[in-house]
Amino acid sequence: MVAAKRRLFHAFRISRKLALLSGSFLLLLGASGTAALIFAPAGMIPGFKDDTGGRCKTVYQSEFRRGKERRVIAVISTNDLETIDRVRTGMRIARHLAETLNPDLVIVQVADHRGPTTRTQLRGNAIGAEVAYAPNPSKTLAVSKPWEARYVDALPTSSGFYFGNRNELRLTELETINYDIELVEGCDGDVIDEE
Repeated sequence: MVAAKRRLFHAFRISRKLALLSGSFLLLLGASGTAALIFAPAGMIPGFKDDTGGRCKTVYQSEFRRGKERRVIAVISTNDLETIDRVRTGMRIARHLAETLNPDLVIVQVADHRGPTTRTQLRGNAIGAEVAYAPNPSKTLAVSKPWEARYVDALPTSSGFYFGNRNELRLTELETINYDIELVEGCDGDVIDEE
């Protein structure tokens, strides 16, 4: 029995060179796979694509009159982290509200999805961006330009608050962002009761 095993192993004897080359090849293959996982963009690896953002949920929406003006204010919560993405989502919602409700002024405040959800808490550091849109600026006394946007230049904390410098975008930048918005739609099809 032992002699039969020896003969079997001698028949499949692997030389040192072949073992060294095979081991080197497997090491190189493993290293290149690891490097691909570490350095490749997330969109190229199936299952590891980052969330594109732009998803939102309407927390509060109200229509009211101030003098002869019809105004709409909406507070949305979103998962956008970058400041420009928050502004883009706010502009998309403002355009959608302006097209569907035909107000003189639309104000959209953007909060983080992990932040507070009650109306009394949705102010100050809970607001990451604010967009004001007047389709016809001559009909409202609140703004003199069609677009105005202010944002906090910081990432949200784990509790959904923004602490950082408050900045305002120029009208030319806002018009460029507005031009880049391809699909004007509301927040994931949600319908909210007005208060």
